[in-house]
Amino acid sequence: MDANDLPSSHVGAQILMQRLKTFYEKFTVESIGQINSVYTQDVEFRDPVHLVNGSLALKHYLRGMAGSLRHYSIRYLDEQIGDQTAYFTWELDYSHGAVKRGEMITVRGMTHVKFTAKVFYHEDSYDMGALLYDHLPVLGAATRGLRKRMAGTH
Repeated sequence: MDANDLPSSHVGAQILMQRLKTFYEKFTVESIGQINSVYTQDVEFRDPVHLVNGSLALKHYLRGMAGSLRHYSIRYLDEQIGDQTAYFTWELDYSHGAVKRGEMITVRGMTHVKFTAKVFYHEDSYDMGALLYDHLPVLGAATRGLRKRMAGTH
């Protein structure tokens, strides 16, 4: 089945989701200006750390994140794209000077988006321990110890 055999709304969804994935694959402070080509003005963005409402607030949040990273790359692993909703699984490699002495960290996660012509809802789910807590001196030991206790492997 090629793009000509698909309903036009599905083709539009595919194009928008490719734009969204490309936005995050090329994520830098400079690329954040392209946010309005993907998100609505009133977008709701959620992740385990923040709830952000509106494209201006999202630009500010993403700019702060991008500015503090030493390295960032994302690989999309799987996707399910419907006419108005999509799910992606991914792996993120990043390094940040304040986390694990700037060493590379890999985190797996999932994104759920809802959209019409643009994305109006974006939710990222990932393990905050794997992203951050496990790599901080005091919290890392505590979260690793707690995981072992919960798994019954003291």
